Amino acid sequence: MILETLAERIEELGEVVDRELLRQLEVPEPLGNLHGAALYSMGLDVEDRKVRGKRIRPVLSLLTGEALGIGTERPLAFACAIELLHNFALVHDDIEDGDSMRRGRPAVHEKYGLAHGINTGDYLFGRVFQAIAEDPQNDAETMRRLLLLATETMEHLFRGQCLDISARESREFSMEEYTRLVERKTGSYLAAPMLGAAIIAGADDRVLGALRRFGRSMGPLFQIKDDLIDLTTGKGREHIGNDIREGKRSYLVAAFCQQADASERNRLFDLLDKERNKTTTADVEEVIGLFQRHGIMEMGEKRCEELMREGLDATAELPSALGAMLRAMAEYLTRRTA
Repeated sequence: MILETLAERIEELGEVVDRELLRQLEVPEPLGNLHGAALYSMGLDVEDRKVRGKRIRPVLSLLTGEALGIGTERPLAFACAIELLHNFALVHDDIEDGDSMRRGRPAVHEKYGLAHGINTGDYLFGRVFQAIAEDPQNDAETMRRLLLLATETMEHLFRGQCLDISARESREFSMEEYTRLVERKTGSYLAAPMLGAAIIAGADDRVLGALRRFGRSMGPLFQIKDDLIDLTTGKGREHIGNDIREGKRSYLVAAFCQQADASERNRLFDLLDKERNKTTTADVEEVIGLFQRHGIMEMGEKRCEELMREGLDATAELPSALGAMLRAMAEYLTRRTA
């Protein structure tokens, strides 16, 4: 599957996901500060795809189902559950990180207020389980396994977020700590949509194991690319370098700590630990300069290439159609710039 074809397919299936999400979130008497905020959080109140995002996770679920011979309709409800989970996490993550922008417009808590922001995230959390439980296509055992997968994914996500928040209080950050954090926060998170589709398709343990290994590589790759994009296009936020403003302990920080001397490390943490509203553009540029001095961005790109190769190795154990699709997806994720 060539990258142009995959990109078109992702956009096409993203529209399928959006239509189903709108159906699932439709209620007889919507409340603007709840149901309207939920639609806003997912970009479903506008037609602009940039505001909605690419829907990579649910589309991965649909593509996995298609490759395993069950089509895209069968895993659609679970795919939407994963997207609801993702957006619940983003709403709360923006509050926890103090981010005021998301995909080029005010974050939910900025537009609707902090209390409504928290409540909106909680609402999306509840709809995750409703999306799975109300799918009439799955038998009781399949539903049980999907619910367990969703709760297992959340457990990893919350643990990873805890490690992420706690790391911001430390002036030392090793690559081992980063790996532990990102495998929990992102690795299982990217594997879940594929695993859900595979469970629905009745895949065996060998396939499920290979998908977990693929996700374990692709999750960190996805996150490191995000870290790099934050310093270039800014991920649709109001500035580049918001990860620096929030004091995030990223792959770039861990790699820098391996390369730099004590005085440079202390300077980096002095800048990362400044209050967010007191971090200036000059501070961000100084951190970028420190990274550039030690070739940290290039190290990040190299690590993404290594993770892609690890992910490709895992696909050797998968059915040919699924392996081919995931190999194309790995390259797509590695080459993305937004």
